[in-house]
Amino acid sequence: MNQQKFVKTILTKRLELKPLEPSFEFATMLFKEISNNREYFRFMPFVQVKSAEEEFKWMISAKSEFESGKSAVYAVWLRKTNEFVGLVDVHSISWKRENGEFGAWILKKFARQGYTTEALKALEKYFFDMGFHKLTALANVKNRASCGTIKKLGFTKDGILREESFNKYMNEWENYALFSKLATEYTRGK
Repeated sequence: MNQQKFVKTILTKRLELKPLEPSFEFATMLFKEISNNREYFRFMPFVQVKSAEEEFKWMISAKSEFESGKSAVYAVWLRKTNEFVGLVDVHSISWKRENGEFGAWILKKFARQGYTTEALKALEKYFFDMGFHKLTALANVKNRASCGTIKKLGFTKDGILREESFNKYMNEWENYALFSKLATEYTRGK
């Protein structure tokens, strides 16, 4: 599979997925949301972000990786109101092996409304239609919402990665569930 440029917009019934555009104003908003909801985001690596400047630097890096085809981070927006909902991405992309890893998070006020599932279904479709062979996802085993969303998308649980990373916020080693979905499984489920 040859490396391709990512599309600029992916639409769903309720959502618009657009490539993350770095701005210090946006970074400040994200940092404020993280700071005000650290317990809600406790399972996410970015819970330890210490400043809007740090968030902004990450955004610049994410845009560079988008442009070079290494990862695809999309900001998720409500189509009706243009409100920011969260981020979804495919990272750790290997064009040679035709695979990548899903990631997602949404703001607390949009939780449990199906937005993450809707956004990830659109991203999944886009990547499998592009010719990817496999998508994977990691979720903290204690994060029932993330594990449930990935299962709802029809991913297979491949196993547990024991003490995969140390979460300084929670002061503990975390176990992650590893999920995967093959292109053949995606086309059967259409």
